[in-house]
Amino acid sequence: MQASQKQILVPLADGFEEIECISIIDILRRCGVEVLLAGIAGKRAYTGAHGIEIIAPKSLADLHVKELEACDGIALPGGAQGMENLCACTQLKKLLREFSAQGKLLAAICASPIVLDTAGVLSGEFACYPSCQSACSTANNNGARYNQHASVVVQHRQITGAGPASAPFFALEIARYLLQDSAQKDSKAVDSMIAAMEKELLIDKLHATPTIVRH
Repeated sequence: MQASQKQILVPLADGFEEIECISIIDILRRCGVEVLLAGIAGKRAYTGAHGIEIIAPKSLADLHVKELEACDGIALPGGAQGMENLCACTQLKKLLREFSAQGKLLAAICASPIVLDTAGVLSGEFACYPSCQSACSTANNNGARYNQHASVVVQHRQITGAGPASAPFFALEIARYLLQDSAQKDSKAVDSMIAAMEKELLIDKLHATPTIVRH
């Protein structure tokens, strides 16, 4: 990885939502963001909610301190069972708190804002899968509030998404945030790159546009 290249950690657990996980990995890599994919259970293959297997080249428990220090944030795919497995990972919750204290990006989609809440780091306005919001209101006192109309919410150093159909937009907002934070990328250049990526993905052909809230 180049010294100036941005990097995001994506923890992988059985039961992950495939559309969301692949969208995060694929779109961020297309945008030039390095993705560190690490399984939480110490094995190689993880099975998604719909039976698709993904190989994790790294194990979360085996990541070196320098590898974690090189990460600019963390992005959590959703999926009901995947979320429960992420919530049960003590190391991940500790890492979320450390990343939050260090001012790094925290991103979660679908059911996984619950993981942020369980770790005590969910704050401000957020999006999630409908019906999951009730689980995001008791674990901490950070003023978290659900936006039922939003596909994606960018709240300072936190990005949340509603679900599978929001996944490409969620990933693009992560890319926008990370690349604008880079000293070598001005906002106009990043906006142009994101627009070009939206055109490549044919997002500009969609008849309905998602509701993206940026604070």
